[in-house]
Formats: sequence, structure tokens, C-alpha cells
Amino acid sequence: MRTSNDLDLATLAILAALTLAPACSCDTVPAGAVTDCNASAVLPDAVATDILFVIDDSASMAEEQANLAANLGAFIDALAASPVANDFRIGVTSTAVEGFTSGAASFQAYAGGPSQGFPYPDGALVAIEQDAAGNGVAGALVYDPSAYAATGGWGGPRVLDRGSPTLARDFKANVLLGVDGSGKEQPFRAARLALSDRLADANAGFLRPGARLAVVIVTDEDDCSDSAAPFLTSNAQCRDDARKTADPSDFDPAGELAAFLLGPVDGELRDLAFGAIAGLAPTTLVPSCGDGALCADTSCDTAADGADRVVELAGFLGAARVRLGSICDASFRDALQRIAELVKPSALPLREAPADWRMLAVTVKRAAGGTAACTVAAEGTPQETGADAVYRPPGFGRPAQLSFKNRCALELGDRIDLKLVCAG
Repeated sequence: MRTSNDLDLATLAILAALTLAPACSCDTVPAGAVTDCNASAVLPDAVATDILFVIDDSASMAEEQANLAANLGAFIDALAASPVANDFRIGVTSTAVEGFTSGAASFQAYAGGPSQGFPYPDGALVAIEQDAAGNGVAGALVYDPSAYAATGGWGGPRVLDRGSPTLARDFKANVLLGVDGSGKEQPFRAARLALSDRLADANAGFLRPGARLAVVIVTDEDDCSDSAAPFLTSNAQCRDDARKTADPSDFDPAGELAAFLLGPVDGELRDLAFGAIAGLAPTTLVPSCGDGALCADTSCDTAADGADRVVELAGFLGAARVRLGSICDASFRDALQRIAELVKPSALPLREAPADWRMLAVTVKRAAGGTAACTVAAEGTPQETGADAVYRPPGFGRPAQLSFKNRCALELGDRIDLKLVCAG
């Protein structure tokens, strides 16, 4: 038996490396096995992941935004350490959609700060002005209706692609949204607007065809989304547990957002990851805040309200799609790394389907040392459950792919070696 022509498949300057192997031998040849090695090379492809951050810009969030900015390097590094090339892009919006009182100046616009008079983003991706040294000017949104008419006035580096030389600098700037946004935090509503209505204007082109989707919420309050009357008119009403659990509720149901995210987003079903850093106990991650009248657990004492609705949303999405962290953590580094681990692709797309999937030989070289040889089975066969790598043929506009589990479940920093052998 001989292999296909040697081909270096290390791509995209990340820690993943995929290569076709030198010659090997085996005792038996499966019936119908490929014998033309030159025509059966298997090329890996990158996975596109579009990541939306929804960040609280209310009065109590200065320290938390600074904490987030200080630890975004760990998030980016973890994404780049994906064993499968992760062609990610990042956009940021705020929790500000509207205020409490329709007659107030702050109902739909910033009432103070560097962006005074600018409209709330309503899910639009935003950028923050930078000083001469490249540092974000907190709360200074890039907004000019004349200069950026096509995007509703929102300008600057709003869609941050993995290959951008200023990715880290722009990301750290864009999370410094300031503290002059609405005190009626609506991350659920902002996320849905960002991924629906705003795709027709300000966020056009953010979601790519075939891309996976990740949504990350950072807030020290619970969600207070209410898209229809009767509207919630005070923080006390937003924090009222009886109102949160009432049926019918004044809040937008968490299950509706879950159904939206799990359904076709921009016309496509997408592989979803959800992360949140919110009012949760640092150790147990149960809803927690500093007010004993609101929260049974008060260990997260800087949170203004426990993240009950965030936890409810996580329950609808399922544990496998969710990673949570506490807004009270001294450093968000660990939480961001856990979220990045979730965002990491677990399947390797192939630019072309192999002529015979049975001749795929796959190993994973562990970042911690050692190598795992992966048994391969086809999707839908009895062998799939026990296999370490599952081959899915192309179909319905999707490429062929290998997904990894069991002994070959991927971890950050691992390397995948892919070989195609053929009989001869």
C-alpha cells in the first residue's frame, strides 16, 4: 500500500497542522478501496465563526469593561490555538436599546458623556474612537450620519476579522462602551436586533454564509427586554422575581430568544455557542447579587441583580452550547478562555470529499504531549457511537467534514494529522 503524494497542509499560521503521510502498510484492503493516490488528496478548510459581544454600558460598568479589555488577549489567543483553523470575526454592540420613560431625553439616545445625543445602537455593531496611542476613548462612539449613511451613521472598525493587523487593539477599544447607556439593560433584545433587523442596514455583511455563530453577553444586571406593552418602567420592576416568573410575563420570554438563535439566523441554521459573564456566584454560577432582598446568594456583591433570565436562556439552549462566568471575578481571563474553548470548532471541513472515506487515517497530537489515533466511522452507521472521528459526506450545500469526539475530542493547542491511504 502507498499513500498519496506528500503534501504540506499546514495553513493559516495557527497551531493546527494537517499533513498527508509518508508510505505505510496494511495487511488487508477494503473492498472497493481507492487505488489512484494522485487523485485522492484531502485538503482541510477553515471554519468561519461570527462572534457577537453584547456589553452593558450602564453607569456601573466602568470597572467591568476595563476588566474585559485587559483580558481579551487571552480570548484571542485561545481562538487562534484552535486545532481546526478558525476564521473568526468579532463585532460589539451594547445593551442600550431604549430607556424607561418614553418622554425622557434618554429614551432612545445617550443623555450624557462623549456620545451625548447619539442614538442608542439598537443592536448595531459599534466602534470606539482611539487616541494617538491606539487606546480606546471610553464611551466615544464612532457615529456620523453623513460620513456613514449606509450603516445608519455607525463607523470605524466595527467588524474585526481574524487577519486584521489591528484586531487586538480595535477589540480592546470597542469594548470600552462607557457608562452613559440605558439603565434598562436589554442584552436579549439587542442580540436579536443585531442578528435580524440590523442585518438589513448597520450590520449588513457581518454574518457570513455557512458561518458558525457565537453570542457573548457581559452585564452586571439581569436582562430587562420588553419588546411590547406593557413596558417595564423602573429598575425595581426589572429586578422583580415575581415579574420574571409571571405567566404571561412583561419580559420577552427567554425561550423565544433561544428559538431564534437555534432557528435560521439570516436564513441559515447555524452551529451556536453562547457565553455570558453576569450576576452569578463565582464558584457555583447560580444567580447572585449584592442585595439580599433580590438574591438568595449574595457572594457576587458587585452585581446589581442576579442573572436569572440569563440562566433561563442557557437552560433553553442546552449545557453543551453554553459557558458562564461571574461578573464579580477579579479577572475575566478564565471565563473568556472557557468561552473560547466552547467557540473552538470540533469539526474539520474538507474542501473536497475523499474518494473513499474508509481510507482516512487520522491522529491528534496533544498539546500536552502524546498522540491519539482516531478510529473513523461514517455518520449514521452503527460504528458512529464508538468512533473517535466521524465522517459526514457533503450535502445540502455543506462540505464533507470530520468531527472529533471520544478519545480524539479536541483541545486548544492540539494538532490534527490527516492521512489518506490507498491500495496499490
